[in-house]
Amino acid sequence: MPAPCSTSTSGAGFKSNRKTDKSSKPDEKKKASEMQNAINTLRSQLDPEGAGGKARTVGELLWRRMQAGQEVRAKNKSTKPNTVQYDLYIDRAMIEAEFDALWAKQTELNPGAFTKAARAELKDCLLHQRPLKPVTPGRCTLEPDEERAPLALPSQQRFRIYQEVNNLRILGEDLQKEPLSLEQRNVVVYALEQQGSLNFKKIKTLLKLTGTTRFSLEDDVKREELKGNNTSVILSKEEHFGSDWLAWSLERQDAIVKQLLNEENEAASVHWLEQEFGFDERRAHVISQASTKLADGYGSLSTKALAKILPALKAEVITYDKAVQVAGYDHHSDLGFDFDHGTDDVEQVGERIIASTGEIKPVYRFRQLPYYGKALQRHVGFGTGDPKDKDDAPEKYYGKIANPTVHIGLNQVREVVNRLIKRYGHPSEVIVEVANELKRRADHRKKEFRFGKITKETMRRYCSCAGCVNIRQAINQELNKELRAEAAKVLGRKPGDYDMEKMRLWNEAKEINGGIVVCPYSGETLGVAKILSSDVEIDHILPHSITLDDGLANKVLCVREANRIKKERPPIEAKNDFLRLKGWKYEDILARIKNWPDQKRYRFGDDAMEKWKGRADTFLARSLNDTRYLSRIAVEYLGLICPQGTRSIPGQLTAKLREVLGLDGDKEKGTLGVLGLVGKKNRNDHRHHAVDACVIGVTNRGMLQKFSEASASARKKELTEKLLDTLDPPWPTYREHVERAVHNIWVSHKPDHGYEGAMMEATAYGIKKDGSIKQKLKADGEEGREIKNLIRISEPKQLARHGVDADGKPLPYIGYVGGSNYCIEIVRNDKGKWEGEVISTFAAYQVVREFGADRLRHPSLSISGKPLVMRLVIDDIVRMEIQGKEQTMRMVKVAGSGQIWFAPVCEANVDARNRDKADAFTYTSKMAGSLQTAKARRATISPIGELRDPGFKE
Repeated sequence: MPAPCSTSTSGAGFKSNRKTDKSSKPDEKKKASEMQNAINTLRSQLDPEGAGGKARTVGELLWRRMQAGQEVRAKNKSTKPNTVQYDLYIDRAMIEAEFDALWAKQTELNPGAFTKAARAELKDCLLHQRPLKPVTPGRCTLEPDEERAPLALPSQQRFRIYQEVNNLRILGEDLQKEPLSLEQRNVVVYALEQQGSLNFKKIKTLLKLTGTTRFSLEDDVKREELKGNNTSVILSKEEHFGSDWLAWSLERQDAIVKQLLNEENEAASVHWLEQEFGFDERRAHVISQASTKLADGYGSLSTKALAKILPALKAEVITYDKAVQVAGYDHHSDLGFDFDHGTDDVEQVGERIIASTGEIKPVYRFRQLPYYGKALQRHVGFGTGDPKDKDDAPEKYYGKIANPTVHIGLNQVREVVNRLIKRYGHPSEVIVEVANELKRRADHRKKEFRFGKITKETMRRYCSCAGCVNIRQAINQELNKELRAEAAKVLGRKPGDYDMEKMRLWNEAKEINGGIVVCPYSGETLGVAKILSSDVEIDHILPHSITLDDGLANKVLCVREANRIKKERPPIEAKNDFLRLKGWKYEDILARIKNWPDQKRYRFGDDAMEKWKGRADTFLARSLNDTRYLSRIAVEYLGLICPQGTRSIPGQLTAKLREVLGLDGDKEKGTLGVLGLVGKKNRNDHRHHAVDACVIGVTNRGMLQKFSEASASARKKELTEKLLDTLDPPWPTYREHVERAVHNIWVSHKPDHGYEGAMMEATAYGIKKDGSIKQKLKADGEEGREIKNLIRISEPKQLARHGVDADGKPLPYIGYVGGSNYCIEIVRNDKGKWEGEVISTFAAYQVVREFGADRLRHPSLSISGKPLVMRLVIDDIVRMEIQGKEQTMRMVKVAGSGQIWFAPVCEANVDARNRDKADAFTYTSKMAGSLQTAKARRATISPIGELRDPGFKE
């Protein structure tokens, strides 16, 4: 029988996920639809009993087609680009049915050989698919121990409908907002239960309101409609469950949808529908496919919380916050510390009256900020819960936020705040600047999605909401665990970071290319053992030296030879060399990447660099997104140490106040700002954050309220300017005080004392037996760059091939130029003079492997054994005299020659500015001897700006 084609399998050894197989791209959706239509057409030609002369199995059908001279393989007959047209397409369920039919017949003929055990073994061999790991949702915001419910659940859909309609307000002629009556509410809810959506015009007709009536949501977020119960609309169609669906209880509907959502395998889903409801195979397939069109993602509440809140929303026309209280939950402002903590961790700072009950309860605050994952359980994924991790590894025990920017930011907040509390005591007020716009009720990302500015795929990939973050976190954790185990089997050891990066790229390529991974340049097949060897390398598709893009989207696995030919240039620029040196045609390269996602595929085009420049700004947008999420979480987090005085302030207010208060200078008057520029923030000085803090610290609630009202108004610009034009400084000498405070700040930098990094550059150099380096001549006949600091590698097992030296030791045959440098050790020679000894990352690894990490960081002993004056890594602080003045500098760069470059601690964006010839800024360069002359010594600046200078010691 001809080899069948399959469309419902991932082709990568994993079971097909009917939900994740969907694409948000219109072209991909159309392709998937056409293929499914072809599958359905083929299925209609089959009947297990052969009724009407139909083929009983797909194998019998293919045999008939072959006898008739028809095609038996799936072939795209479309001549249009990005389109498909099939008249034959087979899915895995058909193949499985074919196997079952063949086995049943053979069992009749030879039951002794065709046993159940043999059947299971053979079927597993032919059709086995590794099950996908289930995605773990985030925590419920009201029941932290419960998982969030899928948005597709009918109860979740109904909850959203009641929540939105209860919150709907009719705008009267006097601009007063009136809620709907219970009768009006029920009319709208009933209609939304039957339809996918209702626009406001239809709602007005249902409620018999005049056409001039306005609803609150129409003005607030420019909405045109309310969404209905999409799940019920789809599943109650006649070809699905029909009218039976509407007759079932909400609990039964939820159970059915959960089963459809949780079952990732198409065949298993169809089988369940056949067994549970007695549907024929065709109808079961139609329902199974329809379930993939249900809403993606998770809400913020669990089914347990929904079951409590939904009856409260239904009984009265009340808003969500009131329904929460009716359901027995405290209002969010009444919630105490709903996580485990000791009595010594908190102290009482006052009392409060609970509005909902009239109770008087104490107000507590934490003495120090705990780990955020412990305190903000609603925002983090589930941790291990293993007691052994509780104290030693809290991130594992409690879980963490997957967004690395937010994770690092919150940990730094804890570090700084706890040090400030230890030194100055508890704050009376905490103000957090947020990047969100004022009065923005609807989520900005969702609004952009609704108006077609971004896709749902982009939302899921980059969205910082807890739901999307938790989904990404769970998927990545499970995938990394599997890949690490697979790599360890091949390597016989624990895989390193570079090995794991290769594995992630390999897995990504597998999913894209249907289970087969090839080098895009050479076309050579790459298996796990191959990619984990030195024969395969990671290539930056667009040069990292230009784009600084180190993300997976800019990386690809390729054979080492291809990487040598391509070098540091875009693939298109290596086109001629690929053909001239290896005969690799560029059209073949493009054919190999045709199924790759656009964010990777475009990098092989003629205009790759131009497109990259256009997309580079998206990094800024993502950073802003991270900042927004971080600031919102930080407000809640900091409320633990200042429960009655933590509030936020919008960034746009800070900027406007900074300008009006004269801290940015005045263009018309020609006056300089606090940090030296005229009319704008000086982002080349880290202290611009401190200037903002000086503004935030004097902004009271009254000012914030006025500005908020002005910002929410249609006459925003005019009102804001009038408001701020009359603003006086908080006190007459405010500007002078800010200037004095800012210029006396010590900016703290966190040095990286880890030795992990790139040990060597990618290029390998052959070494002749006389010790000289093999080097190809350039086109003009000249030799390449002078090779210094070559790391020479020998192979003791290949003595006959590479030879030995006079002492019988193996000769090196290959070498790599050292990559990054770990540190520079300033040592004192026997004459008392300072010398610099650079420790490369490669050398650091050697030291750690032989003596341990403590030897690498010995406080008084250098690696060479000479007396250690100081050891400097990137971002270490050094105090020295420059042109007769004491300066506080940070080390930004060190060369193998021992040359060190420094920049003042307050200077920002130093690398780009140093390379910019038009910028007056330049690095300060020193050698070990000149550091001694400058009376240099390593100092420290704590996270709260405390400078500790031990003084110069000869």
